[in-house]
Amino acid sequence: MVWSPSRVIGGFPVVVLACLVGCTSTPQAARPATAAPQVTASPAPSRHGPFPGQPLAPFSGRPLGPGSGIRLVVGGDDTPGATPVILDVDTGSSTPVRGLPDPDPRLTFSAFAHGGHTVIVVNGPAADRGRLYLLKGDEARELATGWYAFPAFDGSGFWVTDRPAHDGPCTVRKQAEDGKVLRRPRWSHCGALPFADTPYGLHAGHRDESLLLAHDSLRKTATYPRIVAATSRELLVERPGGKDLAVVIPGTGKERPVGRPAGAGEARDGEAGPGGRYIAVPFLTPTAGPHENLDVWVLDTRTLDWAHLPSMPVPVDVKTRAMRWTPDGRLVLAGAFVTTADAHPRESDYAGMIAVWRPGERALSVERLPVDRRTTLTIIP
Repeated sequence: MVWSPSRVIGGFPVVVLACLVGCTSTPQAARPATAAPQVTASPAPSRHGPFPGQPLAPFSGRPLGPGSGIRLVVGGDDTPGATPVILDVDTGSSTPVRGLPDPDPRLTFSAFAHGGHTVIVVNGPAADRGRLYLLKGDEARELATGWYAFPAFDGSGFWVTDRPAHDGPCTVRKQAEDGKVLRRPRWSHCGALPFADTPYGLHAGHRDESLLLAHDSLRKTATYPRIVAATSRELLVERPGGKDLAVVIPGTGKERPVGRPAGAGEARDGEAGPGGRYIAVPFLTPTAGPHENLDVWVLDTRTLDWAHLPSMPVPVDVKTRAMRWTPDGRLVLAGAFVTTADAHPRESDYAGMIAVWRPGERALSVERLPVDRRTTLTIIP
């Protein structure tokens, strides 16, 4: 979901690289009530955004209804011994994930989605190394031992980052789903381990910058203030200063400036939809409590117009927020959202909810979930 993954699972990111990024020491690696059937109209697409001071409203929309086909991984939020289950949104039924180790207070389970895959990480006493499982249906199949794993952009395998215990060197390798090594491990700067793949290189973060690393050598090939999202053809990046965005093709010098939605907060990691035409970008504004105000805008990369999601902005729990596109082009949001119009909502005013939207629709399709509001959710691609 980072959630974070979106979910705000942390807000969730070679030897030569360590020198190229100018490190003097090795930083630590960081792992990366049913809503009323109210229809909320969506404003017409705009290049600018909402008016400053737009009031917040409860997370609302029309009922989701049956046939969504959406499944979530529920739990697996690093709580010792808590194993995740799969929730079928249409039926409300939960199914334990098969193939994982038995519940054990010495183990923690966490889940994240990347591309068309969901990975579950099982950590034990050696906290810097985990066992990575690939979710297939309701079964988890062991993929590798390592720190993190994400699919290659072209579906040719998985990149696995590793930070062995006892302060060993960090490495990056590529392997097939069956474990066959496709690219042998290479040493990597622990403070800039990659966490996603693009046609232009592996995406890593170092301090406040985004890096692209060559697939073969892991050498730095490009630096941006921030890569917000990547499609198969372009990158959406923040421009210097963070005030505006741009759609760029790395290595060509081609750049299309994109106006930032006025009044929106800080841009977080976006999600490119199937085919790369639409990019959903969450803009977050901190509040005095443990929540943030979420404002989701969708960029049409053909026209550079922004479409504002209905029922936005809305307060959301930081740790449970998740956002993914489905293969058929629907945008799915999940997490603990506010269910009251109170300007200062209490913890009990939040509930686990899911919303679905397709570009062009003027209302969200919303459903309350049978989960605790503090539960972490991962949307299964």
